[in-house]
Amino acid sequence: MATFFLAPRVSPRRLPAWVRQAVLSANGGYCTYCGSDGTRAEVVDHVEPLEWGGANTITNLVPACRPCNASKRDRKPLEWRRSLERRHYDLKWWDDPPYPEYVLSYTAEGLLKTIAEVQQEVLELARPHQERAAKRMKRKAAILAEDLLHLTDSQQAELRKEILSLLAG
Repeated sequence: MATFFLAPRVSPRRLPAWVRQAVLSANGGYCTYCGSDGTRAEVVDHVEPLEWGGANTITNLVPACRPCNASKRDRKPLEWRRSLERRHYDLKWWDDPPYPEYVLSYTAEGLLKTIAEVQQEVLELARPHQERAAKRMKRKAAILAEDLLHLTDSQQAELRKEILSLLAG
């Protein structure tokens, strides 16, 4: 009997619940890309995709509906819009468009402006959560500092080096 080994899928670190809440609440809870037609946001989208060097930070996140998120995939917003334009011109009268038509009504500048406005709103909604998270982390850091005192000098130095590399990003 053959046994197959499947390597665990490496995924980006999950978002804290407060980040998801802040992002999905922005733009009135509607999709950033097609929200004017009343589509509720269900997922968090990375504006600059992780695959293209985008960060998994709150400044790179906006609310999106599943169809827009699936259609955008790992593309930047303007690349996605251009791909929708190409598909729009290739459609035949019997085809059903597999994308949100509203996005085509955006100009490139309008799409980027809308995204920037929603990103700013995400930051404003996240501010109280960030303050509470910072307080919790300070308490945890104080506990960690006390625990470090019980380690050898070389262990302390090793952990400090690891912590600094984590903070450097």
